[in-house]
Amino acid sequence: MALRLLKRCKWWYNYDMDSKRNGELSVIKNVKLDRRVKVTNHIEVGSENMQLGWIDFSKEDRQKALDVINLLSEQGAVDELGIGIIRDAFANYFFPGTSTIQTRAKYFLIVPYVLREAVDGRYGKDANRVLRAIDSVEKDCGIRLLEADPKAEGVIGTRVLPKGWVARKPSDIYWNGIRTFGIFCDYGLSIPEYVSLAVKLKEQKSVSRLGNRNDDAEENDKDDSDAGDIGNIRFWNLPIYHDDWRDNLTIELTQEEAFYLDKQIQKSTKGSLLEYVLKNRIDLNEYDDFASLTAELSEKVSEKLAYMMKLACDFNNLVYMARVRYNVMLSEDENTYANDEWSRLLPDIRHNATVDLDAVFGELQLINPRAKSFLCGIQAAFMASDIDMADELIRKRERSLKGAARAKLSRTKEFDHSKWVGGGMLDYRFSNARRIVNDIYAGEVSADV
Repeated sequence: MALRLLKRCKWWYNYDMDSKRNGELSVIKNVKLDRRVKVTNHIEVGSENMQLGWIDFSKEDRQKALDVINLLSEQGAVDELGIGIIRDAFANYFFPGTSTIQTRAKYFLIVPYVLREAVDGRYGKDANRVLRAIDSVEKDCGIRLLEADPKAEGVIGTRVLPKGWVARKPSDIYWNGIRTFGIFCDYGLSIPEYVSLAVKLKEQKSVSRLGNRNDDAEENDKDDSDAGDIGNIRFWNLPIYHDDWRDNLTIELTQEEAFYLDKQIQKSTKGSLLEYVLKNRIDLNEYDDFASLTAELSEKVSEKLAYMMKLACDFNNLVYMARVRYNVMLSEDENTYANDEWSRLLPDIRHNATVDLDAVFGELQLINPRAKSFLCGIQAAFMASDIDMADELIRKRERSLKGAARAKLSRTKEFDHSKWVGGGMLDYRFSNARRIVNDIYAGEVSADV
């Protein structure tokens, strides 16, 4: 019974997609679903008359598809030229479980605490009611965190609490990381699926206990009964959970939480840069960006990791030149900073364009012909110092992603020519990972036991 339920709820995603903001669909592959379902929804994407479809047989499945889409277009990651798929793939390789909208490490535990308690029966047997309760409790936690320290950084909802609440909940933001780090024993479940399954299992376990209550049963019979009990499914790996976790709740990790999270991340992200940083107690505050971190660690990390870090930096150099040209074009040569940056980069244009794009797409297992074609084209133009060709490729790329009417380069007069648009050097979530790592280090040396 338990196996059937898990199979029914399971949906594997393996996707390669630019952000929905850019409107370019690459490939979605290896989607496995119940055979009884049918295609029920689609979204038209961009100006290329492409469609993103998903298959579902319930509201929960529809939400799951939308969750995947949201993951592909993280807030705060402006991407005018459609290279988000490569940026995010590198970021996932180096710092798995992180995202650009995560704020503090504490939420990797607050969310599991809330979700664990939500299905213990206190909110009833209706899954929708439980989900509403989760939302309410998460808001209450935000209020508690601000009451403990009104100036605390990274509290989700700071600007709207206590009266309002956020559209993107902590559980939505941290769920992927919680699963990646093995805090949740991942069965391929979304949060609504977890709630629905957990409620059903608890209900069935209760019925099973009533039906098999026999004080005179042999001990072996009891063991056999327990072995087949679907309630034995383990959802959480939370040995540090305490019933009184809400008492004196703060955004800082307790020492116990910090040690647990440190160990759990290392265990679940073997071979990653994040694991290396934590294992070797690297102080990320000593580095300004991903490039400086790479320069320092390239001879210390594994050969494979060093290679990937160098590849990411080479790719970064190519993309940054394209972004500088984009701003020169958008400002009609009036943006002083963009002009100065281009003058700085121009003498080394061939060197800055040197990146093995076949290796980038191959190592990251990405399939996006349009993105690769653009990158190969812009690389060739820079290598030949053909700036006119580069500018034309940039203009066409933006139009293909947004359509001529929405492309900024088609409406240059509408924008403030003194402002930079479209992002700078790629960060690969270095700054986000630094915040999480700093929280862990601070908790481990705290006096709180």
